[in-house]
Amino acid sequence: VERQLHRNLLYKVMPRRAIAKLHRGQTVLEKFNLVTIFFSDIVGFTSMAGKMRPIQVMKMLNELYTELDKLVEKHQVYKVETIGDAYMVVGGAPDRVPAPLAAERVALFAIDAIELVKNFRTKDGDQIFIRAGLASGPTVAGVVGSAMPRYCFFGDTVNFASRMESTSKKMKIQVAEITYRLLQDAPNMTFDLKKRMEGDIAGVEIKGKGHQITYWV
Repeated sequence: VERQLHRNLLYKVMPRRAIAKLHRGQTVLEKFNLVTIFFSDIVGFTSMAGKMRPIQVMKMLNELYTELDKLVEKHQVYKVETIGDAYMVVGGAPDRVPAPLAAERVALFAIDAIELVKNFRTKDGDQIFIRAGLASGPTVAGVVGSAMPRYCFFGDTVNFASRMESTSKKMKIQVAEITYRLLQDAPNMTFDLKKRMEGDIAGVEIKGKGHQITYWV
C-alpha cells in the first residue's frame, strides 16, 4: 500500500514515462519543437501577503491552486510548478499534440483562470487579481536534482512566457505573436484576439527581446 501511495504521488509531480526512465537509471531529457507556455501571478501579492498571517497566505494559495488544478484537468494541459504566487502550465508537452491544439488548450485554460479569479475571494472577502501571459516555441524538458527531483522546462520560450506575464496587465492575458498565429489555426475555437496598443504604438517593450507586437485574448 505504501509503495502504491508513493507511486501515485510521483505520478502527480512528473510524467509516467519520466518515472519509468528514472527507474531504469536513464537520464530524462526531451526536446519539444513547439509548445505553448502559460504563466500567471497575483498582482500586488507581496503587499497583500505582508498584511496576512503566513498560515492565511498558505490557505489562500492552496484554495486558489486547488481550483486552478481542476482547470488543468479540464483542458488537458500540464501543470509544471507553482513558485509562491506564480503558476506555470504547458500545452503540447509532455504529451505531444499539434501546436494549434496545444495553444488552444492553454488559451482556454487561461480564459477560465481569469473567470475563476473574478469570483474568488479570500477568507476576509477580499478579491484578488492576476495577470497572465502566453508564449509558444521550442523547449527542453527534463528531470533535475536527485534529493528532490523535479520535471522542469528550460529555454527561451519559458523566459519569453514569463515576460509575457510580467508585462501583462491586471486580469488580462497577453500572448506573443507566434501564439497569436497558432490560435488563428485553433481547431475547435475562434478566439477574439486584439493587438495590444499603448496610445498609437502597438506592442510592448520586453526585456531581452526588444519591442514586441503582442495581443490580448
